[in-house]
Amino acid sequence: MAASRTRPKRPDPLDELLVNAAGAALRRAQARLEAIDRSGDEALRRRSARRQAITAVVGYSGGRDSTALLQVMAGLARKRGTGLGEVIAVHVHHGISRHSDAWLAHCEASATALGLRFVGRRVTVQRSGRGLEAAAREARYEALADVAADVGAQVVCCAHHRDDRVETFLIQWMRGAGLEGLAAFPPSRRFDADGLLLVRPFIDIARADIERYVDRHGLATIEDDSNDDRSLLRNALRLDVLPRIEALRPGFRAAAARSVDLVAEATEALRSVADDDLALCQDAAPVGMLRLDVLATLPAARQTWVLRAWLSSHGLEALSRARLVEMLEQARDARSDARLLVRIGAREIRRYRGLLLLKDSDTGTRDAEAFRWTGEDEIALPGWGGVLRFHRTQDREGFDPAWLSAMPLEARPRAGGERFKPYAGRPSRTLKRLYQDAGIADFDRARLPLLWRDGELIFVAGLGADVRLTDRDGERVTIEWQPDATLIGAD
Repeated sequence: MAASRTRPKRPDPLDELLVNAAGAALRRAQARLEAIDRSGDEALRRRSARRQAITAVVGYSGGRDSTALLQVMAGLARKRGTGLGEVIAVHVHHGISRHSDAWLAHCEASATALGLRFVGRRVTVQRSGRGLEAAAREARYEALADVAADVGAQVVCCAHHRDDRVETFLIQWMRGAGLEGLAAFPPSRRFDADGLLLVRPFIDIARADIERYVDRHGLATIEDDSNDDRSLLRNALRLDVLPRIEALRPGFRAAAARSVDLVAEATEALRSVADDDLALCQDAAPVGMLRLDVLATLPAARQTWVLRAWLSSHGLEALSRARLVEMLEQARDARSDARLLVRIGAREIRRYRGLLLLKDSDTGTRDAEAFRWTGEDEIALPGWGGVLRFHRTQDREGFDPAWLSAMPLEARPRAGGERFKPYAGRPSRTLKRLYQDAGIADFDRARLPLLWRDGELIFVAGLGADVRLTDRDGERVTIEWQPDATLIGAD
């Protein structure tokens, strides 16, 4: 009698759908990382060269979507040939819900049961004039990037799916967003300047398929009660609006997702053009600055895209089109460099001699600070944001050490009308003219301390010492001003 054969178990189509999506996302990530290897950026090549297989951080909230993603990623990590090494589950504890501690404990237990390393990261959500959801999202992304850097991961995986993408598209459309906002969750993007990738393996998977996967496998998940709060726009769309559209046009979600894909493709093409234009506008300019004469030769629409790319290169969120247009108008029409000022959080955009530049905002007022030099190498002036450095020398003009230490010194702000003589063989001149000749931007001048001794102005930061008070005879002391942040035009 012939032995009966056991028929091999057929793969579950739903499992295959999610596993294949995640596998394809990892292959695309691997290709992007290999492109970094071939790039001209040595720092990025050194980072990527350290990997043997991809180390992935998975953002794990404990909800259905991230639970399914973690389950799939854990399975891929156990298989050979996927290119996936370690998977690390990261739960961000926002502290907003009364259930936050219980959610953290649940996620740790679930990740441990899968044999994965778990990291719980507590954050403080600071709204700063934004909505709670946006502030929590920013805090969450920062935490995920920090953990990825700590563990040496190359990718961060989030469980956004097709329905999330359609909802985000509608939200951005209602806000009047441009192409970048309407592109809504690209499948992957650069997450930081060091080559870290943010990957969304389920971006083409329907929410219903993920929910069926969770139910089929009996996975324990967290139900966030805030998901039923219709006062939140996303919830209202998901619970009320989208089901109505589905009733009017069955299957519209897949079609809408294709439209978002097309918008994303167009956005990527425009970003590529903007990157080329940005390189052109930065050619022969100081590092990080933008040449306005070159920018002005571009069509108006490309000018705003260049500004977006420039701000993004400095780690800043894109401004609205209206603010970008306003910035361009100010840069073109402002009568002096000092009058162009656009603030973005703690940074500000300035114009200086035909260049656009970003610098830290300077909103404080500076008071006189008295002190005595007793031979120190440096003296900090916290109110001025820098230090005075004192160098002893035998072969340069400087102050007599005994004379310099004999009386108190005082750092004062500019009052107007001061005259100064930093160069031998030239007459004394007003500080305004000397600043102009030295190329020190007028909006930076208030940050430069003037050093007085017994009613005499002896040193001006950015210009040097008054030569009438210095000599080369014997040991001398020279003074140098070192600001915390580089001043435009100052040495």
